Amino acid sequence: MLSVKPIFTSLLTLSLLAASSPVSSPNFMSGTAHAAASLSPSTTAPSAAQLLPLKWQVSTDGAGMYASKLPVINGILYYSHKNTLYAKNIATGKTQWSYKQGAHPEIVTANSIFFIDNQEQLVKLSAATGKLIWKVKVSEHPMEVGGQARLINGMIYFANESGGVAAYNPVTGKRLWVNKDIPMYAGSIYGEYPGALVVSSTVDNIRTQFFGLDPFTGKRLWRTEGLYNYVASEQGQLVLREQAAAVKGNTTEAVPGYQLTLVKLNPTTGKLSDKENYNLLKDTSNMGSYATTFQNSYIYSVDRIPEQGEPVLTRLTRGADTEATVKSYASYGKWLSGPADGMAFFQHETLISGVKLADDSVVAFDHAAEPVEHLQRAGHAVFAIYRNGTISVNHSDTGALLGMIKSGATSPSFGRITIVNGTALIPMEHRIIAVPLPEEYQ
Repeated sequence: MLSVKPIFTSLLTLSLLAASSPVSSPNFMSGTAHAAASLSPSTTAPSAAQLLPLKWQVSTDGAGMYASKLPVINGILYYSHKNTLYAKNIATGKTQWSYKQGAHPEIVTANSIFFIDNQEQLVKLSAATGKLIWKVKVSEHPMEVGGQARLINGMIYFANESGGVAAYNPVTGKRLWVNKDIPMYAGSIYGEYPGALVVSSTVDNIRTQFFGLDPFTGKRLWRTEGLYNYVASEQGQLVLREQAAAVKGNTTEAVPGYQLTLVKLNPTTGKLSDKENYNLLKDTSNMGSYATTFQNSYIYSVDRIPEQGEPVLTRLTRGADTEATVKSYASYGKWLSGPADGMAFFQHETLISGVKLADDSVVAFDHAAEPVEHLQRAGHAVFAIYRNGTISVNHSDTGALLGMIKSGATSPSFGRITIVNGTALIPMEHRIIAVPLPEEYQ
């Protein structure tokens, strides 16, 4: 199954809680980590004797914090702070170069870095030296909302959140075409499909509109609108989840409907087809959907169903709409994260557990007994983030505690954790900290 991911999605960044606190604030303290040891079951706070210094840490402006991955290539992390773009060697912590009037990278390749500066210019730098290669104006007016760019099949596609899509030659910076009539507020660029470049934007923060554009001219080929969210790409088509229609006005009456409905979007014609309905419910009036993923022949869906309260992970068998094919994971406790690499993670009272979805075997994690605000898996390391910013790191297969990270943050607002050559990079609102991990956790 081919999966094409958008570079920007509003409302679909899962379980990442937003908070704002400047790096110079007294609420932040130097981040530290400590090795595996027996912790008190009533607290996540490590003792002073257990603390180890971090490998390094840097201040950032927080841009790109919730991206699907950090801008890393060839062992170099690229990040921005105070209008300056930096290249940092992850292994040594040494800054390789910096570029003033820089910004968070939109595109990172082995040879080049592309970003959009505060002068509405798309800028290309040498990845090795930080030297300017070219820059080109991409908007005639200030981009109050922002912009985004993706490198797809040898073409840079740029979307202005204020409206408009354009294509540029990545070698020369020459603009190849522009279509100013495509609204792109809270938009996504999904990629090139047979016959069309597919993008989307919000209509009213509820409904989504999808557009098919000619990738060679930018001409609009089709438009489709509805209560849809992108899930995946499958056999050359986009698979969308159709959301239950919002109930207007106050009502105490139940609204029957399906827990999950999938449709396929043909990128050549913009037509919808092959509707799949799963798990008929008595009431969907206040149902909220958090995540939808495909694994093998199953659909995993995280939803808040009125009678259940907390969001619950459910497994549905693809192509089969019967109650016998619906499996709920509610009995394992509060859903925290997953599926990720064949596991889902839960907390019951204070116990964190990982459930291996292939056979429902449970891995119990050693940890400090406090409610988890957010959990991520990277490699064989499971990072559980607590309200005070402390992080426990456990092995995904054994549950053994490697140790705790005292991040210095006062809230559990973290981006996607990435492991690069044995170093865990942990992005926060205004910092990135680097923590070395043993080989068995990578």
